[in-house]
Parts: sequence; structure tokens; C-alpha cells
Amino acid sequence: MSDTTKVGTTSQFGSIGEFIERTVRLDQHQNMMVAEGMPPLAEMARAGVLYGANNGSAVGLGNVAAIPTTTATYGLYNNHSSKHLVVIKIAVIATSLTPTADLALIAGLPGTPQASAETKYANSLALAINSNAASGATPGGYLTDAVTLADTPLWQTIGTANNTGALLGHGVVAWVNGMYVVPPGYCLGLDMLASAGTTPKYDIDILWAELELNLG
Repeated sequence: MSDTTKVGTTSQFGSIGEFIERTVRLDQHQNMMVAEGMPPLAEMARAGVLYGANNGSAVGLGNVAAIPTTTATYGLYNNHSSKHLVVIKIAVIATSLTPTADLALIAGLPGTPQASAETKYANSLALAINSNAASGATPGGYLTDAVTLADTPLWQTIGTANNTGALLGHGVVAWVNGMYVVPPGYCLGLDMLASAGTTPKYDIDILWAELELNLG
């Protein structure tokens, strides 16, 4: 079925003039049906709002053997004053010594902001994905390590791996696609849950969009 509506909404990415009529298609539950004309991240890349972080030259960090409470091995901290970090992808990869074959990537976002700004993990990188970044080359988000979260989050398994041979280079890629929205002053906790192995180390990389959002 279809319906006609008058739209006058302006967003960061584009606008439709007020009182201009457009025909839209609705499904049986009155949800708008949209045909995607570009790859999923292309418009955010064009708008210059995609950013990423990884270890850079910082050493990889070890896994935990039990689900933590408030201490996270890695964290994605939002140091921006107004924009939210909409997390798109989180990945970890074994980079040194011998990891175990089993690995789970877990994440948790507290309901309380950090008491003060977290320190950036020394020598880690946080950069714009594209050269046309809307807010310049320095993103509001960055990696932190050994962070004590403001409260105990609901830890979620976002990816697992079980690789025969426990070789270097194995890891997990989790496309969370906006499931985590990190407000200013908040920190997303991240950890690698696995057996002990031979003291393995894991690098992390994260992709997110920085957007002005109204939550709730």
C-alpha cells in the first residue's frame, strides 16, 4: 500500500523542503519502506562523520578469564562535548604469543558517565576515516585501557571465535551497527574473554560515527 505525506525534516545529511509532497510506501504495520540506493556507510563517509581507533604502536592487551564487573581491558571513551559515538564495528586480533582457540568479544555500556575524562591509551590511534571529516582530523572518541567504568554494565557477547590451532591473526569482527550509542563523557567497556593460552595479546580496532543526537 502507499500513502502521501508532507515532509519538512532537515538532518545533518540532507533536507526535504517544507510542504513539498512526496509519495512513500508503507507496509501493513505502517512502517516506511525505503529502497537503499547507496552502500550502507557511503552517506556517512560522504558527510565526513566516520572515525576509527586502533592500537597504533601501543602493545596489545591480554584477555580475561571471567566476565568482569567494572574493570575493562579496553574502553572507547567519548571526550566530545555534544556529539554521540554511534558504534558500527568492533574487532580484535591476536598479535603476539600463542592465543587459545576459544575467544569471545564482550562489550558493556554503563548507565552513568565517567567521573572525569579518561586518559587516551598511549600510542594508540584515533583518526578520521575520510579526509573530508566534518569536525577535522581529531575525533571526540579514543581508546583507553585498564579503565574502571562508572558502574557495572550489562556485558554482552558481540562475537565469538573457535579457531583450530590457536594461531596468531585469529580474532573476532563484530558489526554492532549502532547498538551502542556512547554519549559525551561515557565509556564503552570492551574485553576479550578466553582461556589463559600462553599470555596472548590482542589488538583492537573500532569504527564509529560522531553524530548530534537527541536520546529518549
